[in-house]
Amino acid sequence: MDDHNIESHPDLMDPDWQRHAEKEAWTGLRRDRRRARRRRSAAIWGAVVIVVAAAGFYLWKQGTRAEEVAGSSPAVRTPTTTAPAPTDLPDYGHVDLRRPFDNTPAQNWPEGIAGLTVPAPAKVGSFSEKQVGDAQAQVKHAVEVAQFDKEVLEGYHPDGYIGLFAPDVRQDLQANPQAYLIYLEDGNHLLPVQPRMSGKMTVAPGKAGELYLHVSYVVAYAFDPGSRVIEGPGDLEPFVRVDTDFIVRSGSSWAPGSRGLWTAKFHRYFSRMSCDAVKKHLLAPEFADPYFTGPSLSPEPGQFDPNKPVPTKGNCEE
Repeated sequence: MDDHNIESHPDLMDPDWQRHAEKEAWTGLRRDRRRARRRRSAAIWGAVVIVVAAAGFYLWKQGTRAEEVAGSSPAVRTPTTTAPAPTDLPDYGHVDLRRPFDNTPAQNWPEGIAGLTVPAPAKVGSFSEKQVGDAQAQVKHAVEVAQFDKEVLEGYHPDGYIGLFAPDVRQDLQANPQAYLIYLEDGNHLLPVQPRMSGKMTVAPGKAGELYLHVSYVVAYAFDPGSRVIEGPGDLEPFVRVDTDFIVRSGSSWAPGSRGLWTAKFHRYFSRMSCDAVKKHLLAPEFADPYFTGPSLSPEPGQFDPNKPVPTKGNCEE
């Protein structure tokens, strides 16, 4: 054996050492990629600041000249239209923490549960218009509690959610509430802005005495980065995509404990979040994972559009 052939050295041929070296190399690559992104972002924003400053000075001068011509009466502002939102979440770019959803898919979404579109109540099967309206209100409130209630998000108290359901299903929900609720990981706090939502509800008849209510929605959360360096909105804004069915059971064909709201099919998908937190069934922003860049995935419109199919491969799968 050639003692000078480093590639065939016994230590380097050990499988455990090779796996360790590969992991260290991948970690270093992530770190280097993020540092390169920071340098690139700093250069870009330096140029932007210069251009904006020059443009601002020019516009100020033009405005001063206009006032000299028109007198002291203030100019009438031209109404602006809402700009189209991007269809994907930028990797890097300026983030205004007062308006963190600008330049993201959630830019024009309503705040909180107002983003869930509910159809006008109408008779469905054996359910009257009033019964359908009541069922819609129940489901809407369940979604609101699951996604936005501080007692759930920060306090990990599921009772307010579980109490909305029929007695016969509460024990199952109590056994695994995090399958349906959003719990924020300790140490991570939302910015003082309301999460944004886009979604819709549909209603259909089920078996005798059953009403099916399907909800498909996306919620965007904005986390406070504190003193951390933020390269773009993707660092602090996880998106949660949910597709789920609820069933309302009513009538003498059902036992008293079975009457009311039930869960059915449930599917949830997370985008741009902390993978370490998701493994613990918690929600945290991407910046909570040091040097995380995520695997290379093809664009998945369903991450941000509740009208598209829910993605199947998650951001944490490599």
